[in-house]
Amino acid sequence: METSHGICRIAVSLGENHSRALLEQVEHWQSFLALVNMIMFCTGIPGHYPVNETTSSLTLTFWYTLQDDIMSFEAEKQAIYLQVYRPVYFQLVDVLLHKAQFPTDEEYASWSSDEKEQFRIYRVDVSDTLMYVYEMLGAELLSNLYDKLGRVLTNTEPTTTWQHTEALLYGFQSIAETIDVNYSDVIPGLIGLIPRININNVQLADTVMFTIGALAEWLADHPVMLSSVLPLVLQALGNPDLSVSSVSTLKKICRECKYDLPPYAANIVAVSQEVLIKQIHKTSQCMWLMQALGFLLSALPVEEILRNLHSLITPYIQQLEKLAGETPNPSNKLAIIHILGLLSNLFTTLDITKPEEEPGENVVVVLQQVFALIQTVLSKWLNDSQVVEAVCAIFEKSVKTLLHDFAPMVSQLSEMLGQMYSTIPQSSRSLMDQFAEVLFCLNKHCFALLTVWLKEALRSPGFPSSRVSNEQKDTFSQQVLRERVNKRRVKDIVKEFTLVCRGLHGTEYAADY
Repeated sequence: METSHGICRIAVSLGENHSRALLEQVEHWQSFLALVNMIMFCTGIPGHYPVNETTSSLTLTFWYTLQDDIMSFEAEKQAIYLQVYRPVYFQLVDVLLHKAQFPTDEEYASWSSDEKEQFRIYRVDVSDTLMYVYEMLGAELLSNLYDKLGRVLTNTEPTTTWQHTEALLYGFQSIAETIDVNYSDVIPGLIGLIPRININNVQLADTVMFTIGALAEWLADHPVMLSSVLPLVLQALGNPDLSVSSVSTLKKICRECKYDLPPYAANIVAVSQEVLIKQIHKTSQCMWLMQALGFLLSALPVEEILRNLHSLITPYIQQLEKLAGETPNPSNKLAIIHILGLLSNLFTTLDITKPEEEPGENVVVVLQQVFALIQTVLSKWLNDSQVVEAVCAIFEKSVKTLLHDFAPMVSQLSEMLGQMYSTIPQSSRSLMDQFAEVLFCLNKHCFALLTVWLKEALRSPGFPSSRVSNEQKDTFSQQVLRERVNKRRVKDIVKEFTLVCRGLHGTEYAADY
């Protein structure tokens, strides 16, 4: 192995450093092609990386270099080189997809976690190389992959393995993730083939999901094909082993295809609710799922948004009510932060602005109920910066989501902001930044109401601190209201005012903030 590794390193070094010079030696083109074929052998060296071999990864940059050099020639010369090297690059695609294949289930199970991670990274490198090669081979590469996949899936021979199918799909996914494939005439066929795949393996299922996700923009332009793939995604949503791939794919579909999803909305919401209640997914995926649902609901009529909102958030409101009545402890703190995070992520993508309909007053009523409950939670957790930060995140996202419809809640929010600001003098810089984020959003979207609230709140004697004069309060208010574009500046204004409140302005302790 060490000998072949050394020979490969020499061949690659020669090819990488001198490929243009060797290409220009037209009379010796066969000698250079022999070197290229030697490097091709090194790329496709038998065995699985990194367990049986570590040589193939050394060769990948050579293929970039050779392609760049070929494409840098003037059109006439380039055409001659492409005649020789396009077949070589098609061969390279076959070699790379073979190398990207997973080993047998038994062999893969025997690999260490480190070996599995190295293999994952190797596959990413292969994916990047395929994406680059596409620039040379173009649409013919997709047709080539499609023909191969079609033959594999219609082949009744038992010799066809799931690994072969997965690798071909991985090739499609690699290209579709970064290249606009909307013009391609093979994608409808690919979408038609996907439901025919016998998905009996986690790795294959993952790649099916990621491939569908990579085609989300194409599906937005061809919504008739959604019915072919959406059931697969919803089925995968219930499998914890497919958590990342299924949730990220659903989120992409809900973002890109939301205006074509109303016929499927009830089913998507029902399946999502079920997996959320069963707690199948980790926290990150739960947050993505709520974002997906926010995109989905945004495309529905206001009445349906309201019905689905009630259905979605009622279980969490009930849990929050229960938690709000408990004595604060580390366990219920985590549960509260998780629920606030879910609601915050839902509001991040929920858009209820409907120009053709009446403002979503009923939606605001639902959120007013949520806010009243958050106020109760806040009263118990006012001195916990993590809970307060989670509350601030909800406020910020809600103001952005509801825009001008947020008006009925400004007084409620203002009262809570006042409560929180009394705690900031004892709190962290990150909490001050969160507070500034909310102020900035209110200023941007509810300017008139914020002007009134700031005036009323700062009129209270001793609020937020007996150390600040009325003149300093007025200056703070004017500075905040002036900044409707520069968020960084609002954070600095809040920081300065907080230091004055604490009596630290101009002292050595100010540097800590």
